[in-house]
Amino acid sequence: MSLSILRKVLGVAVVVGVLAGVEPAFGQTGGLTGRATGEDGQPLAGYGIKIERLDVKGVYKVKTNKRGEYTYIGLPIGNYKATLQNPNGQDIFFIDTRVGSGDPTEVNFDIGKEKAVAAAERQRQIQANPELKRQQEQQEKEAKQYTGLKQIFDQGNVLMTEQKYAEAAQMFEQALPLAKDKNLPVVLARLAESYEKARQFPKAVENYQKAIEVRPEDATFHNNLGHVYAEMGKIPEAAAEFKKAAELDPAQASRFYFNYGAVMYNTGKMDEAAEAFKKATEIDPKYADAYFLEGQALMGKATMDADGRVVAPPGTAEAFQTYLSLEPNGKNAVAAQQLLQTVQGGVQTQYKSVKKKKKG
Repeated sequence: MSLSILRKVLGVAVVVGVLAGVEPAFGQTGGLTGRATGEDGQPLAGYGIKIERLDVKGVYKVKTNKRGEYTYIGLPIGNYKATLQNPNGQDIFFIDTRVGSGDPTEVNFDIGKEKAVAAAERQRQIQANPELKRQQEQQEKEAKQYTGLKQIFDQGNVLMTEQKYAEAAQMFEQALPLAKDKNLPVVLARLAESYEKARQFPKAVENYQKAIEVRPEDATFHNNLGHVYAEMGKIPEAAAEFKKAAELDPAQASRFYFNYGAVMYNTGKMDEAAEAFKKATEIDPKYADAYFLEGQALMGKATMDADGRVVAPPGTAEAFQTYLSLEPNGKNAVAAQQLLQTVQGGVQTQYKSVKKKKKG
């Protein structure tokens, strides 16, 4: 049969092997042909078939057509390893076969069948090995447990979105016994957050502390615990948590120092507040709100001279100026301009009565 006739009969792309520039006699060679299909039984077009000769070194390649079919003829008689490759050239699986003379040997690549065979073999090994069987049962138990955990956790998140914080807390409480390993601190933190938003602060503290015990290096947990302490009026505890968060996560330290400064500012501790806001701006020079609050904290330490003019501590004007350069139309721009005018212009804030001179 001529090569052109063979192409018509097979209806696929045919590759002819040529060794050392000599075309072998067709009767002394063979070939491979077949079809590649995916798990869904559909043809795999454009997939590679790498054919490696095992007796003598030799590698031959062909790709499947749009019907998932391939053919390679002109292979020397011998033993071969045929490997299915994805369009990126990555090996999927291989089949050992022997090529005889004459018609091409049929080798089909069925991914679905291959996976089913591998799964059956794995199951046989598991049943024959008590340790493997125990491991499989444990994995199945954990998978089932995780599925239940995810369902409950997702329900809790929906309730949080709906601002039903007390109900969300109850849902996360149900999720807690199912949480293990890396999921445990996540559930604890979410539970603590739901209690915080429900304003059940002691329970929020308890669960944030438990989350920190499991994952002490998590700066966010310390920051969130600091917020709860601030809500409870426990200022030293809040300050300690914000500082700890800044130490643990230098990349986010500006935000943590800002939170610390806000707590100090709201409790009238202007020295500590100004220092915290300054640290925030040193870490993040574009933190506009921190500059504004730094200026306000410094204004809280301002005094008046004998003429009733405001005398602000050093750095006050610079803080307001930097804020305005970063946020000229920001939400605090008007207030910053007024305060800056007070500092720079020495605006008189109290007036003394002027005595009229007596006529001589």
